[in-house]
Amino acid sequence: MAEKDITEKILMSYADVFADCINTLVYGGRQRLKAENTEPAPTESFYGGQKPHNQFCDASRYLVEQGGIVAQYIIENETRPRERQILRNISYQGGAYRQQLENSAPVYAVIDIVLAWTGKTNRIPQSLPALLEQNGVPPEELRLIDDIHLTIYRMNNLSPEIRRRFVSDMGFVADYLNEGSFDGRRGQKIVHLEALCNMMEALTGDGRFREQAEKLLAEEHKEEIIMCEYIDLLEARGEARGEARGKAIGESTGEAKLTLLLETLYDQGRDDEAKLAVRDMEARARLYQELRIPRTLL
Repeated sequence: MAEKDITEKILMSYADVFADCINTLVYGGRQRLKAENTEPAPTESFYGGQKPHNQFCDASRYLVEQGGIVAQYIIENETRPRERQILRNISYQGGAYRQQLENSAPVYAVIDIVLAWTGKTNRIPQSLPALLEQNGVPPEELRLIDDIHLTIYRMNNLSPEIRRRFVSDMGFVADYLNEGSFDGRRGQKIVHLEALCNMMEALTGDGRFREQAEKLLAEEHKEEIIMCEYIDLLEARGEARGEARGKAIGESTGEAKLTLLLETLYDQGRDDEAKLAVRDMEARARLYQELRIPRTLL
């Protein structure tokens, strides 16, 4: 699980992918963020207790305009968000605002979203009041609580309209999780091939994505890779595997049929015909039909 989380962070660490996720999911496809107008933001923050503690979010970047920070964006990757997920997100936002407390610069907004990556759905409180109510906080206290909401995007349940907004490598991931293929993006350039394929392997458990990436990366003369080339490699590998498997199954079935034929002939005392069946394919076919030996054996 830790390796999977790290793999997801690697693709998200690229400025173009991070900006694309925020633009697509938060701004409805409007290009509010660009790789060149964002800067890395701290992923570590601190909170108190009996002794100071630190915490790490997955990915974070600043939107910078005219030399000043306009907003900080935090993206959390979760396999399956937990009941108290909103407290985790509040703590990340709180840490980011805490860092601004003693700073003389203008205060900027902190926007936090969660990307859920598996098909496992679970009902969790989507707001702080909902969590508190679920845990027995009386209504008279609930009305005094700030209405803080949790924003979750389930990456395997995105509509085609939303997925079409992706312009980075994240579009490949989203399409595959929802459609099981990359076909809709055949003409799109792959920018971060190795990170993309490692993420696909982490999400699906299928090693062929990384294996084919290594083949393409080995072709040093290529300046860019279009998805259709990658799809062709995947399909060719699948066909080769299918042919090899079919051949192996055919050979195994043929051996089983011949064994059954010979055993039947020997049991009936037809030794000469058994020897003939080994040498003569036409005689063998005739005997298969006569003895009603099925064409395929399961």
